[in-house]
Amino acid sequence: MFIRSGKISLLEVVSMRTINDGFPIKQFKGIDIDTSIQSSSANYYTYSSRVVKFIVIHYTGNAKDTAKANATYFHNGSRGASAHLFTDDDSCYQSVALNNAAWAVGGTKVYKHAECRNINSISIEMCCSGNSIVSEKTINNTAYLCAELCKYIGITADTVDIFVLRHYDVWDKQCPAQWATENSAGWTTFKEKVKAILRNEEGLTVSQYEELIEKIKELDNKKADKSEMIYDCIDHNMPEWAHKPVQWCLDNGIVSGTDDAHLDLNNTKLWVCVIVYRAVKFVAGLMKIKI
Repeated sequence: MFIRSGKISLLEVVSMRTINDGFPIKQFKGIDIDTSIQSSSANYYTYSSRVVKFIVIHYTGNAKDTAKANATYFHNGSRGASAHLFTDDDSCYQSVALNNAAWAVGGTKVYKHAECRNINSISIEMCCSGNSIVSEKTINNTAYLCAELCKYIGITADTVDIFVLRHYDVWDKQCPAQWATENSAGWTTFKEKVKAILRNEEGLTVSQYEELIEKIKELDNKKADKSEMIYDCIDHNMPEWAHKPVQWCLDNGIVSGTDDAHLDLNNTKLWVCVIVYRAVKFVAGLMKIKI
């Protein structure tokens, strides 16, 4: 555990689990975790149980591959490496039991991270869909799997930033390559997705959300018609049908005013709020999530 000034953080006490069961999670987001192709025992450390605190996200680095192909590769011989789980667009294979330590975040004596090691972490490898790039669908599936593991270990939405890491965070390997920078927008978006799932607040996909934000920015950059009504607050002047959608968009950071007293919303922006709110509500309804 981290010790600061002789005190142990309550969050750090909660966010860990002694794992005895190698295969505790069977399914996530409707995807069954296939355990039929296990890694050769030459590729990991065997334990009856171990204490796990961290989840580490990797990518395979291959031009194009699948979860099954990776599981088969590690099954067929001594590879000097391994990972617990592999995800792709449609499937997930668990190659190493969670009570065992995969050889995934080692390989150097110079670590960036003070504590995360193979012995106390679970590693997920994201497969590539072409040109060594991980697809949005695989990233989305991985976020759901990561959230399930977070629940199992005890990582909350408030502690994701502490205990969910990239291989890059552990010892500076460029992995996942598309997120291997200190201020990676993709990595931040992934963690926010995991947090949203844990909070049961998931709505639009990453690309849908980013597209909507860009549309709203475009509207902000256009000069409003001086004859058009401008709404600076949610009151009797604003149409009642827009009250709840606008408030939801404000609460979720989708729109913001020029300052606390001026929303500066015209009719077009009101309708954007309505469309966003209805879209999220529709998706949430399909997934039986309350917003």
